[in-house]
Amino acid sequence: MNPIHVSELLERAAASVTPAENDPASRLVSLARRSVQRRRRAWGTAGTVAVAAAVAAVVALPQGSTAPERPETAGAPGTTVSLGGLSVAVPEGWRTSEVTTFDPCTAEPQTVYLAARRGSSRGTPPPSNCPSEGQAWIAVVQDSVLLNVTPERLVVKDGQLLQVTEDITRSQWTYRAFNEEELATGLLISGDAKGRDQLLKRVTWPAGPEAPASAGLVLPDRITSAVSENAGPMVTAMDAETLTRIRTALAELRDPVPAGEECELQRPGVVGIALDRVTVVLGDATCPQAISTGGGRVRAPAGLGRELLDLIVASDRAAAERLHKD
Repeated sequence: MNPIHVSELLERAAASVTPAENDPASRLVSLARRSVQRRRRAWGTAGTVAVAAAVAAVVALPQGSTAPERPETAGAPGTTVSLGGLSVAVPEGWRTSEVTTFDPCTAEPQTVYLAARRGSSRGTPPPSNCPSEGQAWIAVVQDSVLLNVTPERLVVKDGQLLQVTEDITRSQWTYRAFNEEELATGLLISGDAKGRDQLLKRVTWPAGPEAPASAGLVLPDRITSAVSENAGPMVTAMDAETLTRIRTALAELRDPVPAGEECELQRPGVVGIALDRVTVVLGDATCPQAISTGGGRVRAPAGLGRELLDLIVASDRAAAERLHKD
């Protein structure tokens, strides 16, 4: 056999071999996302710690569909950019920039960023004092913000309920849709209070869930667990008696809040309760309303949230005592 024949055979053999995985990073991301979905279906029994770990794995992995780095371009009047269901009307004279990783400490003023993820371009945690602090910019970041059982603040925008977190040290606000997704596209706005309000008006969100025909709250047909974090550590109720009392109390709330009469629910006066794949947030006397991520916003007795939280705490404590005795 001459060298030419040997070369031909090697080429044929190589061509017949198919790699087991063309894009292992994408495969890992897919598996992590499926893991998150499975854990969401088992919220009460699996526990939220495992869910958070799966979510962190997704965030840490490189995304196969990340946006390429593109130079900044000036936004002409009427320019609109979109990412993750959010649309931003670019202010006149501002620039737009598509990046893979958005670093708030290197953000340029008067720029709208579209990013696949959030992080530090230096590969290290952000410093306590970012150079961009207080400057006006907007960033839309995919899969960047976790759902909180008890959000810091809830506001209504474009008929969508938004979870809002404020970073006072850097004059930044973070927004995400308050829905059933563990991770959602986040909107970051930097600047003074007046400027942030004006910039938020330039962002359009996809429509939120409609209120149910029953005029009450959307709730699971059957509750297997009730989870809350208001009492400090996360507490869980899984006994049938407590779960029945909680669902009955929430199902009896049938006085819908008319459009325009929504009040802003914010800590420390709110109580959030995760009921399997639906989260319900109840306010106190400053905003006596209840909201379900599945749909519906109703008036509620001011002390109901605290009453239901006490039931969950008592159930969690009783379960811990039984486990200790065993």
